[in-house]
Amino acid sequence: MYVQFCRIVPIHLFNSIFLLNYYFMMRRLFTTTLVLTGVCSFIFAQQNQGWCGTVGEHADAVMERLIANQEALAENPIVFRDEVSFVPVKFHLIGRTDGTGVISKHRVLDQLCDLNEDFASMDLQFYVRAGFNYIFNTTVYSNHANTENTIMTFQRDNQAMNVFIPEDATPSNQTGPGVVLGYYSPSKDWLVLAKFEVGRNASTVTHEVGHFFSLPHPFHGWEPNPWNLADHGNPVMQQIAPDGIRQVELVDRSNCATAGDRICDTPVDYNFGFGWNNCNYTTQVRDRNNDLIDPEERLFMGYFLDCDEDDYIFSEDQQDLMVQDYFSNSRAYLRNQPPANAAIINDTTDPAFPSNGQVLDYYNDVNLSWTASVGADAYLLQISRVSTFTESLIIYDDFVYGINKVIDFLEANKTYYWRVRPLNAYDACPSFTETQSFTTGSLVSTGEHKLVNNLKVSPNPAQSNMELRLEVESKSYFSGTINLYNAAGQMVKSFGQFDLSAGQQMINLPLGQVAAGFYMVALESEGGSVRERVVVTD
Repeated sequence: MYVQFCRIVPIHLFNSIFLLNYYFMMRRLFTTTLVLTGVCSFIFAQQNQGWCGTVGEHADAVMERLIANQEALAENPIVFRDEVSFVPVKFHLIGRTDGTGVISKHRVLDQLCDLNEDFASMDLQFYVRAGFNYIFNTTVYSNHANTENTIMTFQRDNQAMNVFIPEDATPSNQTGPGVVLGYYSPSKDWLVLAKFEVGRNASTVTHEVGHFFSLPHPFHGWEPNPWNLADHGNPVMQQIAPDGIRQVELVDRSNCATAGDRICDTPVDYNFGFGWNNCNYTTQVRDRNNDLIDPEERLFMGYFLDCDEDDYIFSEDQQDLMVQDYFSNSRAYLRNQPPANAAIINDTTDPAFPSNGQVLDYYNDVNLSWTASVGADAYLLQISRVSTFTESLIIYDDFVYGINKVIDFLEANKTYYWRVRPLNAYDACPSFTETQSFTTGSLVSTGEHKLVNNLKVSPNPAQSNMELRLEVESKSYFSGTINLYNAAGQMVKSFGQFDLSAGQQMINLPLGQVAAGFYMVALESEGGSVRERVVVTD
């Protein structure tokens, strides 16, 4: 990479072209490049370069772990097995003290799905241990390094790989050439990831998990000063890397066991990916033997961008070393138990009530419901004021352990959008349902009735042609009608008018020929309306 530096005249003093090219990486480590053309004939400068914070003492500790795994692998190798080995993960979702800023749960689920795809060839699979942990503290969110010996340590799960997700991922006492996307701390044995680096097609997590399982960068030793012509020349004649410690690796592999990352099936790399904005490195750099260097751009542990998302790899030796690390004595805490449910969710979930576009006559106690998915333990329910589900406009984003949720904070005469995603601790890959909408009315809650304390329908689910039993606890005598509504809010059956006395009473309701589906049994009178959801099966 050739860089011509010149004096930059302040922008307000010249009329040259100003081009800002901001490249935000979601699949690979991202680069921001500022190109100025005008007073000089050419200039290329790196600005806000994204990089990994596993450097310095962190990187040295990772290398020590790698060497121990190489020795163990030589003496008693762990071979790949036909069965899956599970890795429990505790995701710590961090927000400000007022509850804002925390990453959306679906982005963490997307990340877990990608992580499992990246490690599938090693039969290492990750799952969420005992749900997400939430930390609402502005200091942890904005400057987590000041809390690593207090709040973060107290929150650490000692039976899982810990992943903290604050806004900023800069380690303590560390400065560098740009934005830290994430890092692994061997001393704390946890990962820290910047919030913007978590989600679908973002591989910073995979990169840092590689460090967790003892993999260095393929350019180990060149982190402080990536190759450039002015500092290192071409051919590169120096024998010691810019960190002042590591040997400079040679193309002929004659010193691959002691130089660079000490992994012999990862080609020579002098940190060429730092600042290179595509997957094809074309600069003709030679080592001190005058051999042309051809780095492997697709390595997860490297810094190259813009390769096809499915092309990134771990080398065979890297895979062997990570499996060896997983089965080491120091990682025994990860092997405590598999997830209770490791089923793959092939079944779909469908919204049931309200139906898409339905206009309700009430606005409070809206009972959203959906069909069950085989293998799902929970469902991520999102409700938004806009169909794009912009994070700042999502008003409900939480897990529901069932197939319905009563929402009691909606406003009258407003349109809302909602969607549901099935999941279990292991399978985070199912997609959301298609977005549904409904519009609230102006009436008060259908779950409130001046004269009814409690209403219960049984059996539930019920088979068609069965008789429902309606238990009603009344405060005093009143007269009302009992009706059955389908998921679209249409009355499909009226059971007639009933006189109810004070206290507990039972009413039998014959279903008759009612199709399988979701229904609402509604007790309606001048004192209000109260409804109970019932499922009818064939």
